[in-house]
Amino acid sequence: MKRGASLKTAAFLLVFLIAAGGFAARAGISESPQTSAVGSTNDGRGNALPVLFYSGRNNNKDIYILHPGESDPRNLTNHPAQDLCPAASPDGKRVLFLSDRGGSMDIYGMTPDGSDVRQLTATAEPELHSEFTPDGHRILFVRDFETRTEIWIMNADGSEARRLTNNEARDERPFMSPDGSKIIFMSNRDGNYEVYTMAPDGSGQTRLTNTPEWEIFPVWSPDGTKIAYAQKFRAEGRMQGMIRVMNADGTGDRAVTAVETRDENPMWSPDGRHIILQSVRDGNFEVYQVDLDGNRPVRLTDHPAWDGWACYLAVKN
Repeated sequence: MKRGASLKTAAFLLVFLIAAGGFAARAGISESPQTSAVGSTNDGRGNALPVLFYSGRNNNKDIYILHPGESDPRNLTNHPAQDLCPAASPDGKRVLFLSDRGGSMDIYGMTPDGSDVRQLTATAEPELHSEFTPDGHRILFVRDFETRTEIWIMNADGSEARRLTNNEARDERPFMSPDGSKIIFMSNRDGNYEVYTMAPDGSGQTRLTNTPEWEIFPVWSPDGTKIAYAQKFRAEGRMQGMIRVMNADGTGDRAVTAVETRDENPMWSPDGRHIILQSVRDGNFEVYQVDLDGNRPVRLTDHPAWDGWACYLAVKN
């Protein structure tokens, strides 16, 4: 595979995972109610915190921030390179993102106003899926070796990177639990994407899900008792997906959003009351917020270009 093709494939896999396999119908799933329009507070809800996401609305991909009560997001990177996948530090003072501005897809950090940009990795392999640990002192990320991806961890300044997984599969999207005792991730090591956990040193790797569909983008709830993830499958000739929530041990799995759309990439609000996600329910990928039962959806972005990979930015006093 040529180097350019590898980079394009890696970036594509960040958001547009194409699932194979059948559709396992789940009982008790209903259509989500009417989506509230952009800018609607929906009885005072809206986004109570700033929301970070990336978008193709500037004729290339950049990182944006949407503040509460505003309908027009601000471009934080505004760079001719491809800037993707923001992730906020627990204290809200730093934002990680991916960029190919140095020739390969690397991890960068900046302040929430877009200043003080620092390159944190510089390797021949593309880096993907970066996320701060709950204490803010380290960064989990994925390194792409073309035929496989592995999960790594490094200090918040980019030093002392070490590998946590080592196999021929694609191990991706790692998150550390709030108490620091486990890392959750997705892997296709058993034939299709499922949710796994492991210890912070990479030991004790355990599968939590086992279905014909793809279980992707898992993330811990703020109290560490639950896991939200996206389940993705092909049905009636098109890609569909829903957000689901299960207990931390894999029990009590339930649907949050309906299957008659394509919902992906959930992230919890810091208070654990809402989930932010990307969805095509209104025609193209936009950023939405829903309650934990999937009700009262609010569309936070509205643009013909792709908007997604959103997260909340904590605001500390």
